[in-house]
Amino acid sequence: MNKRTLTVASLNVRGLGRNSPKKKEIHSWISSLVSVPQILLLQEHHLVEIDYSNSTKGIQFSNGAFFWNYGLPMGHSQRMSTGTSILIDRPLAPLISANDIFLKGRAQFITLQIPSNGNLTIINVYAAYSSNEKASMWERLSEANLATNHFILGDDFNQWEEIEHGRVAQKCRMHKKEVAAWHHLTLQYSLMDAWKLDSFQKMFAKEFTFDNGRSSARSTVSRIDKFLVSQDLDLRGRRIEAATSIRKFSDHSPLVLSIWGQPAIPDKSYHYFDSSLLKYEKGKAKMLQAWEGELPKPSSDLKWAS
Repeated sequence: MNKRTLTVASLNVRGLGRNSPKKKEIHSWISSLVSVPQILLLQEHHLVEIDYSNSTKGIQFSNGAFFWNYGLPMGHSQRMSTGTSILIDRPLAPLISANDIFLKGRAQFITLQIPSNGNLTIINVYAAYSSNEKASMWERLSEANLATNHFILGDDFNQWEEIEHGRVAQKCRMHKKEVAAWHHLTLQYSLMDAWKLDSFQKMFAKEFTFDNGRSSARSTVSRIDKFLVSQDLDLRGRRIEAATSIRKFSDHSPLVLSIWGQPAIPDKSYHYFDSSLLKYEKGKAKMLQAWEGELPKPSSDLKWAS
């Protein structure tokens, strides 16, 4: 965030081979953006033994840093699935202070040491369909207890917010264990959905990020791809964009998030109210703490107006 803004883009690529034409499509899409991203998150690349130069050539960040979380075998077959990666533009590469894999094929992070702004941790996830598996992932992210100032969490959560119908959607319902783990994670790192924050300008009216390829009259759609940001980054919100799907190779819409290098408005302490937090003891405690923090302290100089 030495520059005026930091832009992060994310895309589920549904497979990315060494000689895949998808790389040209990704490069073309990046070049068309209003704000060219300095960081690119990819999900579901399906790659294992990677020739770095061939796998990233033509995408955009050939001179930057690459962090790969390799794909895993699909059952007993030879086919590969999953896989995430984080690609960083060259000017930001020297700022990387930490990186690691939370879960093979599904979750990884990097931390940037930003001068005068503290640490920024970016977590890239490709969640499973199974609610129990997702619960385990959210628990692992919580247990990591990352010590950092700012968080960005994206992108493919496989959580249906709104559906018409469809078999896959039924697999992505959040069961009780996942709900508890999810709330614990968002509370621990004070995460909020950037799409729902007024500080982030919506560049397109498109709200849904997934289309299963059927005709529009029968398609199952949902916003399963999203960016969550820590509460302090709400003050730095610039824009979020759900771009048109690159239908040649993915039924997911790319997402682009931009934040200002400095708070866009004077910094102040505030909390938003989420009634679902009252269902859990930790949530109740967090809301009570926030409420008490907003109450004015008793003062001997305080008098009733006459």
